[in-house]
Amino acid sequence: MNKNELKELLEKLGVDAMLCDTPVPYFRDGVPAGYPEAPGDYDGEFVLMPKSFLKMCDFILSVHGDSMKGVEIEDGDDVIVKADDRFDDGDIVVAFLDGETTLKTYYKEENGDVWLLPANDSYPPIRVSDYTTTYILGRVTSVRKKSVRMSYHDIHRRLREVKECQRKTLTDEMVRESVMQVLPDIKVGRMWFCVYRVLADAGYIHKENYEEMKERMDALFPENDFNINPKDLSRMDVLSFRREYALWNEERAPVTGKRFREYLNLAADLSALLNDCQEKR
Repeated sequence: MNKNELKELLEKLGVDAMLCDTPVPYFRDGVPAGYPEAPGDYDGEFVLMPKSFLKMCDFILSVHGDSMKGVEIEDGDDVIVKADDRFDDGDIVVAFLDGETTLKTYYKEENGDVWLLPANDSYPPIRVSDYTTTYILGRVTSVRKKSVRMSYHDIHRRLREVKECQRKTLTDEMVRESVMQVLPDIKVGRMWFCVYRVLADAGYIHKENYEEMKERMDALFPENDFNINPKDLSRMDVLSFRREYALWNEERAPVTGKRFREYLNLAADLSALLNDCQEKR
C-alpha cells in the first residue's frame, strides 16, 4: 500500500490523514547560537512532521534535567517550539544564556526585569539581565512525552530466545505441510524469496544462506524440481525485504504494486500456516 492508497483508506474511515513529510530541526543537546536567526544554514538532525504543524512548530528540543517537572515536562521529553518575539507571563520558553540553552517559565516585572522561573524548587529563578549574551528563542506550544522503550540488548536477547524456541519446534514436517499449501501462489522463481524470508526469520534456515534454502527445499520435496536459484534469492534480499515481512515497505522494496502485494500475501500466509502447525503440535 502506497502513501496515496493509505491516505484514501484513512479518509474513508473518517480519519484526518496527515503525512509527515516536512523536515523540522531537532536538537538533542541544546540549540546552538545563531539559530533561529539563520535556519537555512542548519545542517543538523531533522524530524518529519505534517506541514500543518508548522503553524505551531519551528523546531523541536529534547529536554534534559528535571527543572520543569512541576509542569510535567520531564527528562527525555521533546518540546515543540514556535519561534516568537512576544511572550506573555506564564509562557514556557526556550532561552539562550551565555552559550547554554534553558527551558523555563517567562515572567516580566513592572520595572522591565525579565525572569525565567523553574518549576522545581530545587533550582533558583534566573534574571536574564545577569547574563551577557541572552535571547529567547521561542515559546513551547506542546510537549511530546518520552516513550517507554526496551533496550536493544533486551530486544536481541528476547528475539534470540524466541528464534531458538522456533528452531526447536519447527519441524521438517511442519515446513513441508505449510509450503505445500502456498505452492499454487508461487508464480515465478523469485517468489521463493518469500518462503526463504519467513523460514529464515523463524530460524529454520540461516539468514543469507541461500544455498541452504535450496538444499532444504530439495530435501523436503524430492518429487519436485522447483529450480530455486540462490542468486535470485540474494538479489531480492535488499532494501525493506531484508527485514521481517511485516516490516516490508513498498516504497523501499524490489517489487511494487500488484507484485508487492502478492509477495507480502504469500509471506503472511506461510507464516500463519507455520504458526497453526506449531499450535496444533
